Amino acid sequence: MKRSDFLKNTSKFVLISPLVSELIAETPMKIKSAYKLPLGQELPDPFCLKTEDGYFLTGTHHSLRKKSKSGGYLFDVFHSRDLINWVSLGQILKFPDFEGSREGNFWAPEIVPYQGKYYLYYTADSFGNPEKRYVRVAVAEKVNGPYEDCQARLTEQPSIDGDPYYVSADEEYLFYTGNEGNENVGQLLVDKFVSPTRLENKPRKVFPSETVPWEEGAFLVKKDNCFYLFSSQGNWRNETYHVLAAKAESILGPYVRCAKENSNLRVLSTQGVQIGPGHNSVFQGPNSEYYICYHAWDRKHTGRYCWIAPLEWKDGFPAAKQ
Repeated sequence: MKRSDFLKNTSKFVLISPLVSELIAETPMKIKSAYKLPLGQELPDPFCLKTEDGYFLTGTHHSLRKKSKSGGYLFDVFHSRDLINWVSLGQILKFPDFEGSREGNFWAPEIVPYQGKYYLYYTADSFGNPEKRYVRVAVAEKVNGPYEDCQARLTEQPSIDGDPYYVSADEEYLFYTGNEGNENVGQLLVDKFVSPTRLENKPRKVFPSETVPWEEGAFLVKKDNCFYLFSSQGNWRNETYHVLAAKAESILGPYVRCAKENSNLRVLSTQGVQIGPGHNSVFQGPNSEYYICYHAWDRKHTGRYCWIAPLEWKDGFPAAKQ
């Protein structure tokens, strides 16, 4: 299916028309090291979208908020012009209605613009059943919603943590993790889009020669004609959680793990008050500088809070300034 106007910009983050012109006065400020965002709540699996109107941030549905039995909305979204000050815009996804949704979990949202609309890719399950977890998609007229679920799951086998990426009009892909019940459980997979709401459903392993215990939170960035794939390994509940990166010249690979001294290079790892950092997104901030947005537990383990850190490339390796 040829879609010549399907996100022609090769950047992951595109410009959109102004939406909120007077939320915050733009203040040029430079983030020199890891910064915990003052959101007033936890925000796991954060996704930050750069637009001409500033930055929009969303993440996993707040685990402390009571689940709705009759309706309501999911996924908080925040807006900022300077990456320092943030304003809550409320919640953006109309509570989806599918079997088990009222007892389901919702996490890892990412937003993509297409033909004047916005598509929200997220993970949901039925009755909390790990073998009924799938990446789903919702659509809206504005980046901050309201989004409505398209009443379809994207993959045939259980899946989580969908990361859409578009190389050209004819090359659009979804990276994700096979969940329990998938023949490639815990492995990173990639499949091609037919439309924003449908895949070919011909997935392949991103690392065909490997079988790792578990890998999730894929996020792809193109820089200097190379693709960098960020992902998280370890136990998300504790200090073993961390972020790795791999590099390829083509979006379908082969991907080579960024390594140093015969070991995988960790982009993020437990340091100081940042416990188990991971499930990141990457974006360009002021002056086209790269930043990594991620969550980390606090020392008291009260929640996974959102951080932003400068991201640099040293000798071809991405490195976060934690």
